[in-house]
Amino acid sequence: MDFQITMGNKIKCNSVERGTIEFQSETGTNTSATNVLHVLGLGMSLILVSQLQDKGYNVHFVGKKVYVKHSSWKKVRQIGARSNRLYRLQIDSPMTLIGNDNINGKTLNELWHRRMGHLPHEALRMLKETVTGVRVVNIEHHDVCRGCVLGKYDKASFPRSNSKAKGELGLIHSDICDPMSTKALSGSEYFVTFIDDHSRKTWIYFLKTKDEVFDRFREFKALIENATGKKIKVLRSNNGGEYIIETS
Repeated sequence: MDFQITMGNKIKCNSVERGTIEFQSETGTNTSATNVLHVLGLGMSLILVSQLQDKGYNVHFVGKKVYVKHSSWKKVRQIGARSNRLYRLQIDSPMTLIGNDNINGKTLNELWHRRMGHLPHEALRMLKETVTGVRVVNIEHHDVCRGCVLGKYDKASFPRSNSKAKGELGLIHSDICDPMSTKALSGSEYFVTFIDDHSRKTWIYFLKTKDEVFDRFREFKALIENATGKKIKVLRSNNGGEYIIETS
């Protein structure tokens, strides 16, 4: 419901939305704020200590830092620090990077770094020479962008293995493909593969729904065991649950 809020300079602004936001502090802890108002014309985010206390939080001002504690938390969390005569929230959230260029040079560079898809800071300094309306301050950049660091993480590859099944049907690999963006003419959206580890021969069965996979496996099992006169010894999957049958 819309209502007006009177600022300290007597200017009235309209509150148009109310909801919950998620943000992350600079220490890496995730926190949510409920019943947050979106106020048109308010150039910065404000939080009232009285509102925190009403919601069961204990607020502590120690030195030049602000800490909060809730009965459900195991540890006290730092949410802000003093800057001149105000205490500024120390949060890392895309919502704090919208629309306000009237900030210091360090924060402004970080703002445009994120706006431009985490463009390297060396390239950011060239923006004001090539793009109209971009105000970037030429300062040395020594901070680490958390988003950039996480984006450069890679997963260690699986170790190479030279092991191989000694005979046909000694080991069968199976996997099911995620739904295709376009259905086949038969209406199938998935397919399941069966690969013999010894011969590397592959069988593919198309599925309309994922719950058909076990029926296709029984069909494949009967086919291959009759053709070879051997029994499947091991079936290996990614443990995605396709072969788990729940019984009441």
